Amino acid sequence: MGIGGPFHLPLVFLNSTTPRPLKLFPLLLLHTHHHHGAFSSTRRRIFVSAQSSSELTMSATTFQDSMTPPVAKKVKHVMEMFGDIRIDDYYWLRDDSRSNPEVLSYLQEENAYTDFFMSGTKHLEDEIYAEMRGRIKEDDISAPIRRGSYYYYKRTLEGKEYVQHCRRPVCDNGVPPSVYDIMPTGPDAPPEHVILDENIKAQEHAYYSIGAFKVSPNNKLIAYAEDTKGDEIYTVYVIDAETQAPVGKPLVGVTSYLEWAGDEVLVYISMDEVFRPDKVWLHKLVIDQSNDLCLYHEKDNMFSLNLKASESKHFLFISSKSKITRFVFYLDTSKPENGLVLLVPCVEGIDISVSHRGNHFFIKRRSEEIFNSELLASPVDNISATTVLLPHRQGNAKF
Repeated sequence: MGIGGPFHLPLVFLNSTTPRPLKLFPLLLLHTHHHHGAFSSTRRRIFVSAQSSSELTMSATTFQDSMTPPVAKKVKHVMEMFGDIRIDDYYWLRDDSRSNPEVLSYLQEENAYTDFFMSGTKHLEDEIYAEMRGRIKEDDISAPIRRGSYYYYKRTLEGKEYVQHCRRPVCDNGVPPSVYDIMPTGPDAPPEHVILDENIKAQEHAYYSIGAFKVSPNNKLIAYAEDTKGDEIYTVYVIDAETQAPVGKPLVGVTSYLEWAGDEVLVYISMDEVFRPDKVWLHKLVIDQSNDLCLYHEKDNMFSLNLKASESKHFLFISSKSKITRFVFYLDTSKPENGLVLLVPCVEGIDISVSHRGNHFFIKRRSEEIFNSELLASPVDNISATTVLLPHRQGNAKF
């Protein structure tokens, strides 16, 4: 489908409760998205159903005569990789900075045309939106998670678009955490503390998203990754959990992969020029980002990195993954200065996932031959001594 002009797809669905066909009217939207450096400009089509076409009084014939759809110009752009030559006439629409006046102008024209094209359905859109929103409990909280002496959760407020990040003290901190923990609420409960209100932060920006919100092990600090452009390039801020006072300088130009390795050390991942997560960094608080230690650099552009903490929080797992292959390093959060240790080496075609409990790492391994996976255990103090706990089971089904 070309970029200029609407694409009409005649679709008719039968309503199960009536012999009359339900007509689907396309809502055209211009959506820009990039992932690992790839940029696409596509129309997303949302179909709105109506029992009668009289509900949609504006027809394409009526208003296409009075407003011409914008047509993106073609500018030849040649790309070559591995001996393959590709020509993208719309490459000029890529604008990672979100600041190119020509690109912004074209997007505004597309949006204006979409608004005009769909102006006859505005009342129906508002009605459907109100009905959908009316089915949502807006004043609500997420399931609380206990971390040490606090319960952490997110709160949504009626009429607000963003969440509040909150915590509440545990009544009896001497009782160990349990899956049966219930956070007390009501007038006699410990007071709620709002750590960060995204609604307030978002007032300063046309776009706002928090990609990571991480609490330090001692519950004193919060590290959060903030995106204010929609390009998934984050800035990480560290604040005092009680006062919201900033701690140190922010980390700029990073991904949302972010974890604590102790109370004063952060581990994060940055990207290369095509937005592929490729480097793992160790950052000590109050130290400038330029002095951070690179723990690992994935130079193979077929692989990208990710980062997660074990449920025990004793280890961080850094994995490098391609389409069918993944290998894993671990970092001991009590000794981050020791750097990464290779837990599972890279073997082409083998996909790995790892967890930790007690004195063992647990490794799930999968491949074309082991398509139903197998589970292995490896002692923390001797990772080469691997034991198969659940072998692969042959069968016709693949999971």
